[in-house]
Amino acid sequence: MQLRDQGVRPEDVERIELRVHSLVLELTGKKEPIDGLQAKFSVYHGCAAGLIFGRAGEPEFADVIVVRDDVVALRRKVVAMVDDAIDEAAADVTALLRDGRRVHVHVEHAIGSLQRPMSDEALEAKFRDQAEPVLGAARTAELIASCREVGEHRDVKALCALSRPDADDR
Repeated sequence: MQLRDQGVRPEDVERIELRVHSLVLELTGKKEPIDGLQAKFSVYHGCAAGLIFGRAGEPEFADVIVVRDDVVALRRKVVAMVDDAIDEAAADVTALLRDGRRVHVHVEHAIGSLQRPMSDEALEAKFRDQAEPVLGAARTAELIASCREVGEHRDVKALCALSRPDADDR
């Protein structure tokens, strides 16, 4: 996403080099995922999705996105190398562009790490991405509002009911 913020476009990329801690590749080293579940274990897919879509949330890991030609093509241009001098939550990224330019980004702390926690707005957006397909927009909004007031409730039974798709019978 930071490459995209610097004006890098997927069609301009010759290659993207990632230097990451060995644990990153141990956990997310799936080079050629074939579905959304496998893509969640692919730093290659996350990199391609971030550059193409400007984010790598739940919708970008849908099966239909994972097998899209442009996503597959860009993912194949990502090369990951182990560098254990880099922190587990960091990445050193260089995009080599067709015109010969090199764009470098050092991500010191991943979004969601202890050092770089997600903002309330980003956390809510991520929750909406995951909850709305199951609960619908209205119920998701109600659940978020109820969670914000959880300390004021004597009983969380209503909150739990909101989190179920069949919560109409609460």
